[in-house]
Amino acid sequence: MKRKKMFPGIAIMLLALLSSCGRIIDWGKSNFYQGDEVVLYDEKVGPYIKNVTIYDQLDTKAHFTVMWLSDSIRTAYAQLHTKRMGKDDSQYKAVLRRQLEENNHYIEFYVLSTHEVKLGTPESYWSLFLQIDGKDYIPFEIKEVELPTEYQQFFGKRWNRFKVPYMVKFRIENENEQPIITDLTESLSLFVRSAEKEHAFTWNLHEPKSVEKPIKLASAKRKRRK
Repeated sequence: MKRKKMFPGIAIMLLALLSSCGRIIDWGKSNFYQGDEVVLYDEKVGPYIKNVTIYDQLDTKAHFTVMWLSDSIRTAYAQLHTKRMGKDDSQYKAVLRRQLEENNHYIEFYVLSTHEVKLGTPESYWSLFLQIDGKDYIPFEIKEVELPTEYQQFFGKRWNRFKVPYMVKFRIENENEQPIITDLTESLSLFVRSAEKEHAFTWNLHEPKSVEKPIKLASAKRKRRK
């Protein structure tokens, strides 16, 4: 009987506690300035990011997150970088021109791997190669890099201190100096392969461009200290 009488009292206490939590959060936001949020349209870069966790039964063998540095991604980078650095439109166009020029020579990917799974060395358990129109191409270069702030933003929660970023680069032309991507190419696939397992990250080249117009960066309403 006493236990039944206690329930309404406990419920009232919980409601009071929850309401006070809301006031504490509001007080914290008003007294500890959080900065103005810069919002990027994540859905614009999302289609170019893929990830996989590979298991051997219940044992995790590897986890990879891959971003293809397409023209759309490079455009998004140029927009966010110049916005972040306070650069004007002419500087944006210069950054964009340099970014897109890179794609005239190479096909590039950022690959995130765990510290335990090294890439790009003769001892690496996993290798990477590119497959286009049924032909395989080995990387021109695989190297561990510092991930620029803009790309950290693009990766979002997939990027953390437990991941190591690599740049994986392929030449845009074959040994006969012919482009490996043509108007008839349907897709490209980046493979990760070990002696026992493999996975292909595939992008359809004929899907609508994800960044057709400049990405608009909007600032949240400023919250001033009281």
